[in-house]
Amino acid sequence: MADDDELNRLRAEHEALKLEFARLRWLHDTTEHLAHVGSWEWDLKTGAARWSDELYRLHGYEPDTIAVDQTTGLSHTHPDDRERRTRWLARLHEHPGEQLEEHLRLVLPDGGVRPIVARAVLEVDSDGTPLRYVGINHDYTLAARSTEMERLLSQIVMSTSEAIYTVNRDLEILSWNPGAERLYGYTAEEIIGQPLSKLYPHRSGTRSFQESVERRREVLSGAIEFAEYEDVRLHKDGHLLHVSATLSPLRDHTGAIVGLVGALRDISERRRTQAQLAYLSNNDPLTGLFNRKRFEEELANAATRARQGGHEVAVLMLDLDNFKYVNETYGHRVGDALVAEIAEVLAEHLAPSDVLARFGGDSFAVLVPGADAARARELTDELLAAVREHETDVNGRTLRVTGSAGVLIFDGVQASVEDVLADVDRAMYQSKEKGRNRATLLEASDRGWVRDHRGDSIEHVIRSALAQDGFELFVQPIVSLCTGVMTHCEVLLRLRDGDGVVTPGRFLPAAERLGLIHLIDRWVIDHGFALATAHPDLTFELNLSGATIDDTSLVRYVAEQLKRHGTNPERVVFELTETAAIGNMSKARAMASSLAALGCKFAIDDFGAGFSTFYYLKHFPSQYVKIDGQFLSTERNRTDDLLIESIVKIGRALGKQTIAEYVSDEARMRRVQSLGVDYGQGYHFAAPFPCAQLASYPRQLLDPTRTAA
Repeated sequence: MADDDELNRLRAEHEALKLEFARLRWLHDTTEHLAHVGSWEWDLKTGAARWSDELYRLHGYEPDTIAVDQTTGLSHTHPDDRERRTRWLARLHEHPGEQLEEHLRLVLPDGGVRPIVARAVLEVDSDGTPLRYVGINHDYTLAARSTEMERLLSQIVMSTSEAIYTVNRDLEILSWNPGAERLYGYTAEEIIGQPLSKLYPHRSGTRSFQESVERRREVLSGAIEFAEYEDVRLHKDGHLLHVSATLSPLRDHTGAIVGLVGALRDISERRRTQAQLAYLSNNDPLTGLFNRKRFEEELANAATRARQGGHEVAVLMLDLDNFKYVNETYGHRVGDALVAEIAEVLAEHLAPSDVLARFGGDSFAVLVPGADAARARELTDELLAAVREHETDVNGRTLRVTGSAGVLIFDGVQASVEDVLADVDRAMYQSKEKGRNRATLLEASDRGWVRDHRGDSIEHVIRSALAQDGFELFVQPIVSLCTGVMTHCEVLLRLRDGDGVVTPGRFLPAAERLGLIHLIDRWVIDHGFALATAHPDLTFELNLSGATIDDTSLVRYVAEQLKRHGTNPERVVFELTETAAIGNMSKARAMASSLAALGCKFAIDDFGAGFSTFYYLKHFPSQYVKIDGQFLSTERNRTDDLLIESIVKIGRALGKQTIAEYVSDEARMRRVQSLGVDYGQGYHFAAPFPCAQLASYPRQLLDPTRTAA
């Protein structure tokens, strides 16, 4: 009986040991699986090898699905790593009892590769005889990816153009990449360990400085994870930098915030470009005065104040008399210089509260808040006298001009901005027709009565011309400077007036203010396409007004007229002045791209007349660049030649052809030829003439032998 009890006890202990062994085996296998570690043993006496379940999995197999021996590990090692594995085993023999590791790659059954860290030790007996290898293989995939990611991130940080730095919680600089060196001018050796405040202008107490302090505090506290802003920083040499910056927390391996990571990009050039665009959108590039758009805004504000305050406002429109004669006789450079001088003369006689603007050409506008009729008349006479008395020296000759003015007094109630400008424009033209060098004044009760010499308002004349085909197209040849052949024609608009014609400068300003310019653009497109269809050997250049940029239906109208007339769109070039284009570059580019999609081409007109940069030439989708005639001054000079040559070279590099305007004689033609200009336009080739004469007009305008530069 005692023997049975002992046997039962032993059996119970055996079962308990089996359960404990099974538990330990499960714990071992689970631990290896969780750690992605597989163990192995290689008995050197018997040659037997044993793999743990996880080691099978690391090799891409389910446990016990393949036979293993001392060669299995080597055969599953990447071919490029087998020699290194062999050397590693040799080192284990040389250092028995010492744990050694090696980085290897396993080749998986599906062809994939798994990086591992292999660690092993060679066990020996008391005599030093090797007994067996015992080792583990650790899946290094995640660590390898992490290491590779760290390497890539480090490479990105070191190679990016952005300035990236880190600071500790005391705002001392910890790291500094090459982009930061380029932005700030400090090397890493100079700046690491320095306070972050070294990079800030001395502006403690300012709102911007307080915002910066608050932003850093919020990021360091974990209240925000990311901040994006624009600010000003200090370069090593002392100049200020406009930067776009981001700020985020710097964390250690536990996730605790130990500092800040800053990334900055220099936006100084963008700020300068924005300032230029803002200036161009509000100011006239020649004189620096407000342009028409800004004047209209000032007029609208003044009208509101006048309406609320119960007082009156005076608006003056002043044009120089016979200014076309100045340009034709002395050249556009002298004309531009005279306009700039007159702008200064007018400004000298105005109060700080008055608003002076240039509307283009030789036209100026003045806004005088709080002026009654007597004050407006007095000021207008003073301005006309100042213009009349101003002298300009041109090559030893004294040049004087006079001006004609229109004046309107209004109270901000009876008229819109458009109506006011239209009426004062009519009043100014009445002054011209009365003999020039005088002013016509309208009071609020008089607006709307100004008539032209036929007894009709300018608005009525324009509307009648649109309805009854009262406009006429003239053309001026554009000639290839290589062949002397007329290849293009610029289409010019005229208004028939009995047996004579009226040039656009007379009626287009009023049309723009009256909101009729879109209808005129459509008239020109309609008749211009018909002209292009009738003369398929020529390319026709049609001028678009600046107001066209805001006409969202223009592209659809062009498509309809191309189809209606059967016009080849490649024979149509739309011209838009440089100042109109850059005044609203995004809309102008969108319009040009849409017209180009129809097959039409584009030209930047009067290039160089405004505050131009070659940035616009690069990014505006045009095929032609028309060089403004101001560069062809009476006396040739190196500065103008260099500018023309630069436009030609850059235009050619961008795939654009150049057209020189105002080529009025043989010398100017030879000049632009020598500078590489592709085409010429001007009185040297032909004056504008009615389009009806085009069919019989010769295409070869110059002897080919004379076109050789």
